Amino acid sequence: MDHASYETIIQDAISALPDQIRDRLNDVIIVIEQEAPPRQRGILLGLYEGVPLTAWGRGEMNGKLPDKITLFQQSIEQVAGTEERIPDIVRETLWHEVAHYFGFDHDHIGKMEERWRAKRQQ
Repeated sequence: MDHASYETIIQDAISALPDQIRDRLNDVIIVIEQEAPPRQRGILLGLYEGVPLTAWGRGEMNGKLPDKITLFQQSIEQVAGTEERIPDIVRETLWHEVAHYFGFDHDHIGKMEERWRAKRQQ
């Protein structure tokens, strides 16, 4: 899938976020990279880098760069298996990384993802 298609999918995923979340998503850049950095375990679909909102004001933040969410195209395509599934995987991955931006840890995000999947299956 080409870069422009990914950008459209990402815009759709952002638009699908609830208003109260989307409105608080400030100073975050979202980028697409071809390959994820090597990992010891598992496949890395996305990565959040920055200072979560829950940590603001707890230290020196002068000169802070924007937070960054990176989506890894090859990993997403590998997990998706088909081009039709790519938008779902991008949305789930982006929402997962946005949750990190809001300060949620993996345990809490996992519980939220279970609820999202259950609602989609209804």
